[in-house]
Amino acid sequence: MSRLRRSLAFLIVLTSAVVTAPGVATAAVALPTYTFVDLGTLGVPSTGEPRTSDGYALNNARTVVGVSTIDGVYNFHAFAWTNGVMTDLGARYAGTYGASSAAGVNERGVVVGATHVNATDPPHAFRYSGGVMADLGTGYGAGSGSAANDVNDDGVVVGTRFEQQGAPTRAVVWRDGKVIDLGTLGGQAGPWGTDSIAYGVNSAGHVVGGAAVPGGGLHAFVYRGGALTDLGTLGGVTESTYARDINDRGHVVGISQNTSGQLRATLWRNGTIRDLGSLGGNYSEARAVNETGQVVGIARTSGDGSYNERAFLWQGGRMVDLNTRVANLPSTVTLRSAEDVNDDGVIVGFACPTDCAQGGDRARRAYLLVPTN
Repeated sequence: MSRLRRSLAFLIVLTSAVVTAPGVATAAVALPTYTFVDLGTLGVPSTGEPRTSDGYALNNARTVVGVSTIDGVYNFHAFAWTNGVMTDLGARYAGTYGASSAAGVNERGVVVGATHVNATDPPHAFRYSGGVMADLGTGYGAGSGSAANDVNDDGVVVGTRFEQQGAPTRAVVWRDGKVIDLGTLGGQAGPWGTDSIAYGVNSAGHVVGGAAVPGGGLHAFVYRGGALTDLGTLGGVTESTYARDINDRGHVVGISQNTSGQLRATLWRNGTIRDLGSLGGNYSEARAVNETGQVVGIARTSGDGSYNERAFLWQGGRMVDLNTRVANLPSTVTLRSAEDVNDDGVIVGFACPTDCAQGGDRARRAYLLVPTN
């Protein structure tokens, strides 16, 4: 479950939320330690380019989904990894550069993502189940595109679509054979922009993401009862506020700009908006939250460079670098991002097998962190 994932009832309306500073735990909370598992790749490219894989989501059965190269850096397929075996999910279009990528998986093993469907159109959202990859379509005609980001256990799929190249993207839900446009929060992005985007859906069918507001920019939203609700911001003024995940308790995580102008991992919970802090740099983003309230994501340790980004865990009011919590992590490996966490605390993401700034990022590998305590 998780990364842009599942859950039940969003119980609170956050139209007048309170901004709070990063919290300090009132009681000591034992932080987990982990065992590192390299998930490998789908193939050995013949072009001399490095093999790559990224893990994006997992469920409670520890099925991991993501994307891996199969022959060269531009030829890649969605994968599902279970019990040490990585399975190629293929693509709807089997021609040259027919590619796919998986973004979500539910407890029934249904996988969603995006795939090329022919030689000319943009990718379409897909649903993969029982060995069959089905095109979810766009609701438009030729030249349109779509991508799925999450699926709940009832088969409700969320993501984006656009009518043609250059048209604004809009958040959508695929449900009961229909494509439902979620609209915006009153704003409009214009050509090549984002009107809205849906990242996560919970068990009740509540959807989270980001949507344009009047005057420009995006705000995080929750969609329920046929309407979008603005979740508010940390007080910053730029467009970079959106929600990535929601759990069964209605806790929402994502990113927002604070009053100092820094982009920070954010938690919307029980009527408050909380800045989760950073690892010393000027950027952090929460990617997923599980049912126990553990939050994972990506944060910079210093400066502006993306090569300073590290996977983090937030628990008990404290953000920690996951690289410091893994006993068997090879000295050459850096955990670059944590993308999802299931209800047992198992984490998936991607890592650099060598120094990220010295070419290691081009050889990224999907990983699993399994709690040892």
